[in-house]
Amino acid sequence: MITTIALDLDNTLLTSEKTISPRTERVLKQLHTAGKRIVLCTGRPIKAIQPLLKQLALTQPTDYSITFNGGLVQQNTTAAILARTSLTKADLAPLYAFAKTFGFPLDVIDLTQVYSLIELGKSPYEDFLQGLMPFTDLTFATLPADDLFGKVVSASDQVPAIQANLPADVAANFHVVPSRRNLLEFLPNHTDKASGLTQLLTHFNEQAANLMAFGDEENDLGMLKLAKVGVAMDNAIPAVKAVATATTLSNDDDGVAVFLENYFS
Repeated sequence: MITTIALDLDNTLLTSEKTISPRTERVLKQLHTAGKRIVLCTGRPIKAIQPLLKQLALTQPTDYSITFNGGLVQQNTTAAILARTSLTKADLAPLYAFAKTFGFPLDVIDLTQVYSLIELGKSPYEDFLQGLMPFTDLTFATLPADDLFGKVVSASDQVPAIQANLPADVAANFHVVPSRRNLLEFLPNHTDKASGLTQLLTHFNEQAANLMAFGDEENDLGMLKLAKVGVAMDNAIPAVKAVATATTLSNDDDGVAVFLENYFS
């Protein structure tokens, strides 16, 4: 029986206008009230998705989100950490060296803020988050050595080139995955939405057989493979459609709501 519904955000749950449609909001609230666990799965920190959690009324003690693309499993209202994988400044050294040589920006994210490594150039990531987290411009040398970081992102048009030229020490020590066409994420090794969901399901004594997941992009592949029911949006990349057990309409055509209405009718 499906007890947990995992949802990617951009181009899956959210429309192109970055909103949840009224139909999708209604269906998810109905399923949540009926006892289904609705889990938002995102690369963003939990602070940045609070408006969505409140809109969907995902505020019960048993409501959790998967943030940092699986690096954090957090309770929605308290942000208490159920599971965490992190990066240290020492871990980031080979990535910084690569970015400096290849010429692309990096933004380093901890639980409360984003550090822009300003000597690599200011990226558009701050504009993308639209004030949902504070940003600090600093150099790698002054990045706090005692902090733990959830991930590093590069907001750049160079994403394909960066992926194609990863040096061995970066490829071996990070899970590198695009979350949007122009946003590349560097996560702790072996960390993805599937790993975060596995930890959450274990917490509730459940298994992948209880999971339904929706996604559209490369960083959703793991959780769609894991889920008993893995649903690709019509606007998903071909690799996502190839691993899905089902497809639905696009994010702008209420694809999530339509599939859920049909499945649980």
